[in-house]
Amino acid sequence: MSKSNFVMAVSRKIFKRNLSPEYIRLSLERELKTMEGEIGAKIFGPLAANERRSFFNDSLQSWFFHQEKTDALRNVHSVTLHYEVRPEGVLKVSNKSGMKCEYITGQELKNFIDATKIYHERVMKQIYGKSVVTDNQFIA
Repeated sequence: MSKSNFVMAVSRKIFKRNLSPEYIRLSLERELKTMEGEIGAKIFGPLAANERRSFFNDSLQSWFFHQEKTDALRNVHSVTLHYEVRPEGVLKVSNKSGMKCEYITGQELKNFIDATKIYHERVMKQIYGKSVVTDNQFIA
């Protein structure tokens, strides 16, 4: 029996429907992205009760920060920032009107680099059980 047929037979038995290997792969990827985003959210400090946050990378060149806050009237205020790592710098793109696309510099660039390093260390350790070496330090 092929791997694909085996997966479909098991999914039919367990879930009472056919789940293709592609569907299972995409579901697993989505679950991992959610877990990675939750770890990334904690890099920026504790969350308030009325706040949701996520920080994750879609690829080495594409990073996302999303934050939602609910006010006293239950209005949700959100912002999504997309950071594109390019040879000429890191371009920040926002979903907020009035915010222009711009290359980040100075302290903002340093904070972004630090956040990506912390993210990588924590995700590798907490999800994948791997230690990484960064800046000549061993992260256990």
